[in-house]
Amino acid sequence: MIFRDLEIEVLRKRVRNMRLSVKPDGSIVLVVPMLLPEPMAIAFVEKQYAWMLRTREKMIERAEKQQKMHYRTGESHLLWGKPLTLRVEEERGRESVDFRDDEIILYAHPERSDAERKKILYQGYLRQLRPVLTELIDKWTMRTGNHLNEVQLRLMRTEWGSCSPKQHRMTFNVDLARMPRECVEYVVIHEFTHFEHCDHSAAFWALCDLRLADEGLQNGKQQRARMRKLVRCGGD
Repeated sequence: MIFRDLEIEVLRKRVRNMRLSVKPDGSIVLVVPMLLPEPMAIAFVEKQYAWMLRTREKMIERAEKQQKMHYRTGESHLLWGKPLTLRVEEERGRESVDFRDDEIILYAHPERSDAERKKILYQGYLRQLRPVLTELIDKWTMRTGNHLNEVQLRLMRTEWGSCSPKQHRMTFNVDLARMPRECVEYVVIHEFTHFEHCDHSAAFWALCDLRLADEGLQNGKQQRARMRKLVRCGGD
């Protein structure tokens, strides 16, 4: 079930009452009685929406504290789904990032803080992501006939992308550079499908999965599961 952009795993079991839980990785599970009508489950989720957001945020923050990165030599960070070893080199002039086959070299002033080194690394991620997204957006503009007036790239805490069909505007998470390229295409397809369906109805998922299948890609559920597994690997 997708509710207001929150993905909720629904499990029907032989229970008397509905149970809602948020796992340590931020995923949400709803257990419902076998014969309970779906509208009742949706109404229950609606009442618990604010609680889900608060609890999910706490779980994510806890996971980040446990796996907090310092952007120093020896850490593992992802690029296109592949873990690379970070090497920090002292640079008192122009700071930059160099992505190689098996490592990421971050050139930074020795007095830079963790947050400042992270910013330098993500500037590199941004440069990696931009041409890939441009190519995919051009591809799906041609496929769907829907054009964009504006594309924004920024760090987003809980979303991989968003779409405003009326404004013909899309926003993508810079963290997509850490995901496999087929996952990036899934997010692009997902957002373009919102031109036909503004919600996450069954019709939305049917069209989205059809487009993925035409490209030989896994369906939306499989893509999201893969991204959840990777999201906490190498970086925060």
